[in-house]
Amino acid sequence: MRLLVPLLLMLSGLCLASNVYIFNYDQEDLIYDPVVGDSIDTGYWIEQTLLSLGDTVDSGATLPSDLSSYDAVFMMMGMYTC
Repeated sequence: MRLLVPLLLMLSGLCLASNVYIFNYDQEDLIYDPVVGDSIDTGYWIEQTLLSLGDTVDSGATLPSDLSSYDAVFMMMGMYTC
């Protein structure tokens, strides 16, 4: 329990107006989402969640050479489809 409080504080600090980059490796790997009513890529809901939390989000299919301006990087490597 003692470790839970510092962990939650660290995680909440990451979620307060962070500058985030979403590396979307395979943007052609799409799946139909009935909630959206269209096809989405693997990073769609992560991006929507981060934007709703007030974060600044950049995304792309290539990794920038300098990631020092970002507080966090999410790497979407595609999704498993049968």
